[in-house]
Amino acid sequence: MKAIIKKYLKINNYDKKQNDFENLFLSHPNYPSLFAITDTLDMLSIENVAAKVPKEQFPELPNSFLAVFNDDITLVTKQNNEIAVEKEKEGKKKVSTDDFLNKWNGVVIAIEQGVKLERKRLSLFKSKYVLLVLILFSLFVIKMEQMNGLISIFNFGIILIGVLISVLIVDEKLNTLDGAISKICSFSEKTSCDSVIKSKNAKITKWLDFSDLPILFFSVSALLIVIDESNLKLINFLSVLSLPIILYSIWLQQSKLKKWCVLCLGISSLLIIQAALFFIVNQPLTWNLLSITNVLLVMVPIWFFWKPILFKRVELQKKNIELIKFKRNYTVFKSLQKEIVNEQRLKALTKVEIGNKNASVNLTLILSPSCSFCHTAFENGLELVNSSLNKVRLTVFFNLNPDNKDNPYLSIVESILQINENMPEKIVEAISDWHIKKMSLEDWKEKWEQKKKDSNIVQIIREQYEWCSDNNFNYTPVKLLNSKLFPGEYDIEEVKYFISELEEELQPILV
Repeated sequence: MKAIIKKYLKINNYDKKQNDFENLFLSHPNYPSLFAITDTLDMLSIENVAAKVPKEQFPELPNSFLAVFNDDITLVTKQNNEIAVEKEKEGKKKVSTDDFLNKWNGVVIAIEQGVKLERKRLSLFKSKYVLLVLILFSLFVIKMEQMNGLISIFNFGIILIGVLISVLIVDEKLNTLDGAISKICSFSEKTSCDSVIKSKNAKITKWLDFSDLPILFFSVSALLIVIDESNLKLINFLSVLSLPIILYSIWLQQSKLKKWCVLCLGISSLLIIQAALFFIVNQPLTWNLLSITNVLLVMVPIWFFWKPILFKRVELQKKNIELIKFKRNYTVFKSLQKEIVNEQRLKALTKVEIGNKNASVNLTLILSPSCSFCHTAFENGLELVNSSLNKVRLTVFFNLNPDNKDNPYLSIVESILQINENMPEKIVEAISDWHIKKMSLEDWKEKWEQKKKDSNIVQIIREQYEWCSDNNFNYTPVKLLNSKLFPGEYDIEEVKYFISELEEELQPILV
């Protein structure tokens, strides 16, 4: 499902948000529901709508959208009189408009077209597969000049292709295979690399399975050829010995699993070609035991040292997603919030308000100009407001003793509150200059200090200070969310996970 949605994002010029979408979507507590999709789009500030549309209004829908088709999330593209429907496992196919309308339940998800950015040339080394192909091709070209005869060159090419396919098999085992190769693995109902490679029948021992054999065989073979071309005959002989394993693999796929692994068939084909070359090429079979032993002593330990690290990394990623999913559970978040003293008095305090004043989600920050952690808190709070599509407002006040005239930062708070009264359109810039740009005290006062201050400014600071004392807030920053203490286990940017639930909770209940 995620691949289909990522493709839809790309169509609408949200290429840079594809990876962010995947991480947020997979860790959503309601994954893989429609709500998880729309909520994740909201978190990424992508305007979207999910609705049930009357089938008569189908012509009015955009040229591409997501739909529930045959009870599955499908990417739909309108093309003249035909409809292209694409599912993650089944790929793309064309259906008639009538056939689509009969199997469509009317539910669509559509997003607003993003701004098309000028495409930059991607570095070839961005893709590990492209990098691997370049390395193997370079090795082939270098070695080709030293080899005798086209058959030897062809044989070496077969081995390098085997290395590439072996890496793809390992990636499939690790669940990291993506893109065109992944589609090839599942281009029909009878093909599934995943089902075959991860089958229990693919296990040989506790520490060895069939996915290990290709990477070991072809990597060892490649290194042996690099060392000495005469090892080709030996490798072809070993390919002959692998024929029973190939037959077992084919029987397993056809009779037991009833699924074909395209990558496995590719490896089998290469081994059969190499086995045939053993009988075709008239060359003496030599056993260079020293080079064979040296290569095995290098490659086997490297693989079995690196393999658990790769699998552990994937396992940790899965656990991390589960932990994030738990952390993003609103019930957990809400249970960690604490009540404050005198909530009504808090609402009556004069404060700085930033963003949509009618937003139902209110993040309150209690700051001090001398607190370095307050710089980060304000910056994160302002970023949340700017990215929340007017769904969050930021409220700021200060915890500062107005009777301490020796505090050099007192004049900053007095000036900020005065600016809030006289020039509210400048308040964000004034606070940002201090907390985000971190201007020096002298520079900030030169730019923003208010020479004339209203008599009520000191009283406002006193009321804020006293309210903080009543709640034993003798530290800054203090973070409140909708008048409840923000859990210390969460960061401000994580509020975006709960905006929908917070809005829903504050909706009036109609009786």
